[in-house]
Amino acid sequence: MRLTHAALPLALIGAGAGTGFAILASRVKSHDTRYVDGRVRRQFPKRRRRSVRAAANAIGPLGKWWGQMPVAAATAAVVYRNGGPRAAAAISGASAAAASLAWLLEQTMTPRKPPPGRHSPTEPAFPSGHALQSSAVALSIAYVLTREGMTAPAVAFPVAAAVSVASGLAKLYTDGHWFTDVMGGYLLGTTLAATAAVGYELGRPKRGPRALGLRRLARAMSR
Repeated sequence: MRLTHAALPLALIGAGAGTGFAILASRVKSHDTRYVDGRVRRQFPKRRRRSVRAAANAIGPLGKWWGQMPVAAATAAVVYRNGGPRAAAAISGASAAAASLAWLLEQTMTPRKPPPGRHSPTEPAFPSGHALQSSAVALSIAYVLTREGMTAPAVAFPVAAAVSVASGLAKLYTDGHWFTDVMGGYLLGTTLAATAAVGYELGRPKRGPRALGLRRLARAMSR
């Protein structure tokens, strides 16, 4: 099956993000990221405000399977009416893959000493599951909604970026992850979102001139 003109750049983005994650994981394993992690951590205040900490904790569910999966399922149900199973599968597939990959990495990744604020010091800190799941789901939703004409790209993608950034910043503010943990989660989340988008594009029906003409005729008759 050949990649379409839209799927090819998405595949390249996914491959690039995946390669970036592999490189970053190697640097983390060899302890080459200590300087940048420590420097970023020092940019946050030592004493966190209660109100800001409460807001950061409230964002937490967006990066957990029990928080993002209901949102993804509800959105998939909405886009199903407009784009059918292909559109819904892109969102639900990214959601399930993100949750599964986050769990798998927790079981297999070499434990890394987390920052002092992490409540579960025995769990692997790299990559951030919150950044992974929130970015994968948010970007997938934004892409499908845009392609289905349900929202404008100027609205969908800034919102998706804001959700992803907020989830990562929340973990940095609460001292639960290092900077490179969050970046690793973003890279994997982008890989999953790009993969879901490729699947969506490969499943789009071909619309030639005749098909487009029939659609215009059907719309005219329905008016």
